[in-house]
Amino acid sequence: MDIQKVDIADLELVKHFIGQVSAVDVLPNFNDQGKAEYKARVLPDIVTTFDIERFQTLKAVCAGEIVGFGALRDGNYLTHLFVSKSVQGQGIGKRLLSALLDTSEAKEISLRSSVNAVGFYESYGFEATGSEADFNGIRFVPMSLQL
Repeated sequence: MDIQKVDIADLELVKHFIGQVSAVDVLPNFNDQGKAEYKARVLPDIVTTFDIERFQTLKAVCAGEIVGFGALRDGNYLTHLFVSKSVQGQGIGKRLLSALLDTSEAKEISLRSSVNAVGFYESYGFEATGSEADFNGIRFVPMSLQL
């Protein structure tokens, strides 16, 4: 498994990958409004993470296939971290997260965790900074990591 920078040529593959992971791990946690909001706003917004001025964006590749994707905005806000269900629990998410954090000089990293990923982030050292919240049906827990 390799961690690599993404390139604009990866955009369609990344969008497809995130759509697949979201269908299995994220969307089942939302009501109908949240599912519609996620599909209308979050998935199409992936293209913004390819802005190299604001984002560090990495992919995990295994046997030529994308099995993980992560994006860190402005060095201090984790906007995306997805790992294929087929390889979850093998440390790929932690390797991808570590590689992203290694690109930052920030003292604190924030994120809005999907409710299904809170345990993963806690195992890395993140702490909830508030209660579970809901934005247009998208459930999340605000979290941060002090570096």
